[in-house]
Amino acid sequence: MAKGRRDLLTHVIRIGVIVMAASVVSLSSDWLGLFQRPENMLYDSRMVRTASFHGPSDEIALVLLDQDSLDWAQQELGWSWPWPRRAYGDLVSFFNLGGAASVAFDVLFTEPSLYGDGDDQAFADACRDYGRVVQTVYFDQLQGNVSGWQEGFPLPPLTNDSPAESVGPADTGAGMAEGLLFPIDSIASAAAVLGNITGTSDSDQVIRRARAYRSFDGYLIPTLGTASFFAAGLEGPAPADEPEAGRLLRYQPSLNSYVPYSAGQILQSYYAIQLGQEPLLEPELFQDMFVFFGFYAPGLFDICTTPVSAVYPGVGVHVTQLDNYLQDNFLHPASPILTVLLVVVLALLGAAPLSVTEMLHLRRGGVLVSVVTLLLSAVVFVVVSYLVFVPGVVLPMISPLAALFLSFVAAMVVSYLQEGRQRRYLKHAFRQYLSPAVIETLIANPDRLTLGGERRHISIYFSDVQGFTTISEGLEPEELTSLLNDYLSAMSDIILESGGTIDKYEGDAVIAFWNAPVEHQDHSRLAVEAMVRCQEKLAQMRPELEARAGRPFHMRIGVNTGDAVVGNMGSKSHFDYTMLGDSVNLAARLEGLNKQFGTYSMCSAATRDEALEWGTQLRFRELARVAVVGKKEAVTVYEPMTAEEYQRRQRILEVFDQSLQLFYQGRIKQALEGFSAIRQLDPPAAHYVEKCQQLLDNPPDLDSWQGVWVATSK
Repeated sequence: MAKGRRDLLTHVIRIGVIVMAASVVSLSSDWLGLFQRPENMLYDSRMVRTASFHGPSDEIALVLLDQDSLDWAQQELGWSWPWPRRAYGDLVSFFNLGGAASVAFDVLFTEPSLYGDGDDQAFADACRDYGRVVQTVYFDQLQGNVSGWQEGFPLPPLTNDSPAESVGPADTGAGMAEGLLFPIDSIASAAAVLGNITGTSDSDQVIRRARAYRSFDGYLIPTLGTASFFAAGLEGPAPADEPEAGRLLRYQPSLNSYVPYSAGQILQSYYAIQLGQEPLLEPELFQDMFVFFGFYAPGLFDICTTPVSAVYPGVGVHVTQLDNYLQDNFLHPASPILTVLLVVVLALLGAAPLSVTEMLHLRRGGVLVSVVTLLLSAVVFVVVSYLVFVPGVVLPMISPLAALFLSFVAAMVVSYLQEGRQRRYLKHAFRQYLSPAVIETLIANPDRLTLGGERRHISIYFSDVQGFTTISEGLEPEELTSLLNDYLSAMSDIILESGGTIDKYEGDAVIAFWNAPVEHQDHSRLAVEAMVRCQEKLAQMRPELEARAGRPFHMRIGVNTGDAVVGNMGSKSHFDYTMLGDSVNLAARLEGLNKQFGTYSMCSAATRDEALEWGTQLRFRELARVAVVGKKEAVTVYEPMTAEEYQRRQRILEVFDQSLQLFYQGRIKQALEGFSAIRQLDPPAAHYVEKCQQLLDNPPDLDSWQGVWVATSK
C-alpha cells in the first residue's frame, strides 16, 4: 500500500511539474508575443468561416463611386476625373430629400476643387443645408497641416477629461506629436462632425480592431463610424467603455454584403427628380439610414488588409465599426483568468494520459491512448474555439494548444528517460517531424545553420508572368491565389525534378539556381532544358489558365551561367539560402530583356556554350549583342528551343540569322530588307525592323559600330 501511494504521489508530482512547466512556457511565449502571428492567422480563419452567421445591419447604406459611375459621368455629363465637388453636393441633397440619418464621406477633401472656389462652396452649401454630414480628418505627423483645432470648424462632440492627454496634439507613442490633416476650410466648416479615418492595425498590418476616439488638442475625435452617431443627433459610445486598443470588429464576408449603391445611380435619381421624372431610386429608401460614401473604382479607392480579405476597401472598416455598434456585435477576447485556465486544462490533458496508463501498467497501449487523447483534445478545443466565436467570444488558441503538445512531449520524454530509452525516443520523434536527410545533413554539417556563403559556378533562372498586375486586378483574391498556386506548382515541379533549387517566389516570379547546394556539373544544361520544359508545360496549361485569368497568360524567362556567392544570408536569427552577384543580376536583366525582342525565353552565351558542351539536344537562335542596363560590355543572347521547333521554323531562322550578320556588319539597309521579309512571322525580326529604321534616320558611326543593341530598360 505504501509503495502504491508513493507511486501515485510520484505520478501526481510528475504530472504537476510537467503541467506547470508547459503552462509557464506557453503563457510566457504568448505574453512575449511569440505566438502572435499564428494566433492572428487562426483568428482570421475563424472570422472568415463565421462571418456569414451574422447579417449586415439594415440601418446602413453604402454608396460607392465605382467604374460604372465614372463611365456614366464621362458619357452623359462630360465629367473627367476628378469630379466637380458639386456632384458630391448633389449626393448630399438627394439624401437630404430622403431624410437619411447621416452621410459620412470616406474622402479627404484637402485640396481646393479644380473647378474653382464656387464648386467647393456648392458642396459646402449642400452639407450645411443638410446638417448631418461627416467629413474626414487624418492623423499624420508628416503631412498634418495643423497641430491644434481650427477656429470655425465644428467642435468635436466630446472633450478629453484626462489632464495627461489634453495638453496638446496626439502622441504617436514614440514621443512625436502628430498633426491633423483637415479638409479645406469651406468644406470642414460646413460639416456637422469631423471623423477620424486613421486606421488601427496590428503588427502584421491587418485591421482587426477599431478605436472609437482619438485624443487631439484636448478633444476626443470620433472615428468615421462613431461620428455618424453624433451627426445623426444620437449619443455615441461612452469613452469610458471603450478599450484603449479598440474593439475587435466582426466583419461581413465582403463589402458586397451591404449591397452597395452606385454613386451614378444616386445622381441619376436626383437629376430625374429635379426634372420631375421617375427616379431610379426613391430618396425615401434611405430614410433614417446611416450612409457611407467611398471610392471603389480601380486606382481610386484606398485598400487595407482585414481578416476576411487582403484587398479590402478602407471605407468597409468604418462601415463595419458602425454596424457592430448598431447590432452590439463586437467580438470579446477571453479574460486573462480564462486564458490561464484553458492553458492549464489542456496541459493536463497532454500530460496525464501517459502517466495514468503507466500507473495502470498499460505500457504497450499507453502511447496509443496518449496520442488519441492528444488529438481528440486538440480537435475538440479547435471546434469549441470556432463555435464560441459565433456569439462573439475569442478564445486564445495557440498557447493552449502549445501547452497541450508541450506537456505531451514532456511526458513522453520523461517516460522514456525513466525506462532508459531516451535515444530511441529522440530518434523516433525526429523521424516523425523532420526529414531524415535534413537531420543527417545538419548533424554532419552544423555550420550550415550559420551565416556565410561560398563562391560557386551556377546557372540562374528568373521568370515572370507577362501582364500579371493586370491579371490580378481582374480577379478576386481567392481566384488569384488559386491561379497562382497552380501555375507556380507546375513550374516548381519541373525545376525541382531537374535538380534546381528554388531561391524564392516574389508574387508571380520564380527565382531558382542549379549547382548549389547539391553539385551538378551539367547545371547549365539542366537549367536551359528546364526553361524549355517550363514553356512547354505552360503551353499545355495556357487554355485553362487564360480561361480563369480572363487574359493572355505568358511567361518570360531569363537564364545565365556564372560565378555567384551562394549560402545562408540574413540575420543571426533568420536567414535564407540564396545567391548574390553580377551573374545573378544579368539573369534578371535577361528575363526583362525578352520584352524588347518579343521573345519569352532567353539565355546568355555562357549558358548556351556550356549546355552544348554537356550534350544538350536543344537548338539556339542568336538574338543580339546586348548591353543591358547597368553593364557596359555587350552580352550575346540566345533564344533556346527544341530541335523540332527549330526544324519547323528553320527557313525563318536562317533569314533572321543572315539579316543579323548584316546588322552586325553595319549594313543596316540590307539587314532591314531581310528582317522586313519575315517581320509578320517572327517577333524579333519585327523589333529589328524598328531598330533599323531608327538607325537609318540617325546613322551610327560605322568606324566604331559593333552591332550592339543598347537596352533602354530593365
